[in-house]
Amino acid sequence: MLDDVKENINQLSEKDAKTWLYLTLLRLDQLTKMDFPKEEIIEEIQNIVKTIDHQPPPRTDYSIIHIAGSESIAGSLKVGLERNHKVIGFWEMFDIGPLWDPPARQEWLQDHINIFDESIEEEFNRKFKQAIEEVNQIPPHIPIILWTADNAHEQIFHRYILHHLRNCENEVVLINATKVYQQLTLSNQFEPIYTSDIMPEMLKDIFEKEQRNKMSTNTRNQLSDEWLQLREAKSLLRIWKNGEIQEVREDYIDQELLHCAKRVQKDFAENEFVKAARIIGEMHGQLEGRFNTAFLEYRLRTLVYQGFFTLKGIPKSMRHYSVRVKNGEEENA
Repeated sequence: MLDDVKENINQLSEKDAKTWLYLTLLRLDQLTKMDFPKEEIIEEIQNIVKTIDHQPPPRTDYSIIHIAGSESIAGSLKVGLERNHKVIGFWEMFDIGPLWDPPARQEWLQDHINIFDESIEEEFNRKFKQAIEEVNQIPPHIPIILWTADNAHEQIFHRYILHHLRNCENEVVLINATKVYQQLTLSNQFEPIYTSDIMPEMLKDIFEKEQRNKMSTNTRNQLSDEWLQLREAKSLLRIWKNGEIQEVREDYIDQELLHCAKRVQKDFAENEFVKAARIIGEMHGQLEGRFNTAFLEYRLRTLVYQGFFTLKGIPKSMRHYSVRVKNGEEENA
């Protein structure tokens, strides 16, 4: 079996191979979290392997187009949906950085967010342009399913896409995966913040429930106009709170991050350095994933530069350096 899977992996396109790898890593990460059903995740990883093992040749006769705000969401949809559904996934983080000017946005991300080096920046731009080209090539008779959820990035993303589609004749269905998931499960134990938090089979159920709820022209225009308002704002951090997108200061979570780091250091070793990745992981869990880890690492690094921590290592990624909260003697030295 492994030989067959290896042969099929070799036949995958680079884009598909990266999608399946990212989706697998995402599921493995979820295994470490207590609120995810582990049996379902293991079964889902097995299904990914089966899908790769039986990967059919690409097709072009699609009847529905899905647009998703991340490649991980796109990967989940590809697993859960029928083969006559095409999925277009974007690689973006609309909750952080300037929105008013693409060059200014790229410069800010390059200067502040650690996932970018020269090659990744080129890949980022290439993938985004490729996704936009795919959207531009959608025939007018094919309905579009636009996915969102209760987080700032996806909420901003679907407004951006609706503005991009403002002159298109296609029918558009906007699905809020967070809300429909809660309607279907009637459970308050798990609230998916991101569409990618939901298993592919459930995404299929969510689609089947919502696929006929076509957006009105007025709603599309309203959300398109909201993108224009968001684009003009000068904020660098946006959150989803009380059912709306709110602009907040960059240092919005700094105090919580500092308190979290102090607690982790006490639990780990009072006078020892702690890996940045450990602090960021704790903070990510504490905030229930409402901020992406790249932004959390940027704010931790900023607190280092501001003198709240002693640094060990080179902060080129969260796994390359450790920090120690400064005590009074260090601050007065």
